[in-house]
Amino acid sequence: MIKDVKKSFLKILTFFIIISITIVIIFSSFFKTMSIDLIGLPNNVIVNVIEAFKSFFGLLKDKKSIEEENKSLKKQIELLKLENQKLFYLKTENDELRKLLELKNFYGFKKTFVAKVIGFSPDNWVDSFIIDLGKNDGIKEGDIVINRGYLIGIVKLAGDRYSQVMSVNDKNFKITVRTRKTGEICFYNGLDYKKGILKYVRPEQDIRLSDIVETTVVNSGNPEGIPVGIVRKISTKEGEFFRDVEVETFYYPYNLNYVLVVQR
Repeated sequence: MIKDVKKSFLKILTFFIIISITIVIIFSSFFKTMSIDLIGLPNNVIVNVIEAFKSFFGLLKDKKSIEEENKSLKKQIELLKLENQKLFYLKTENDELRKLLELKNFYGFKKTFVAKVIGFSPDNWVDSFIIDLGKNDGIKEGDIVINRGYLIGIVKLAGDRYSQVMSVNDKNFKITVRTRKTGEICFYNGLDYKKGILKYVRPEQDIRLSDIVETTVVNSGNPEGIPVGIVRKISTKEGEFFRDVEVETFYYPYNLNYVLVVQR
């Protein structure tokens, strides 16, 4: 009997001791820290994973945004390039038009027209070209045509709205000219690309290499002093009375844009 009581007492005492220790442990700061760490561990992992995903998708979004911005900037650059080319063309055009108007004042032309070259002879660009002015604008056949200060042709045919200009290189182009240095009167005749000849040059005439051949009012009614070309070759054929004089013209058809038409 006494043994049973002792056993019961020991069991009860053991139980209370265990309960006491458990309570002390539960309410101790160490246990609280450990508990919080153990409970917060999965939360921290989850938070870190979520943050990693956010960062990843943020990078993808930033990459797409950068690519779109890059495309937009490239498009703007191309538009700016086109605008720059347009401005450069307008500046070049304005400079060319200004120079043509300066020629009018320099030579004292009474009536001039600024015309745009819109086409060339389908057979030979060297011989002729088309301008965008005609009879309706006051253009007449025989009007001379100037570019960059040089005589480059004469109006051959004048339509109502367009005109055909015969260049100084055409074999049918003929005009009385004078040499600038010596003042010798000669007869110029077109020959070929950038080439013409002075016809009927007498042996006693003072024609010199590199002399400028220019227009004269003699037998032509043209304005005085407009350069036609430059003397490049002088020769005399055996048995021929007149000398051969070759002239390099200033007409270059491949960059024509605007020309000045001078009314005779």
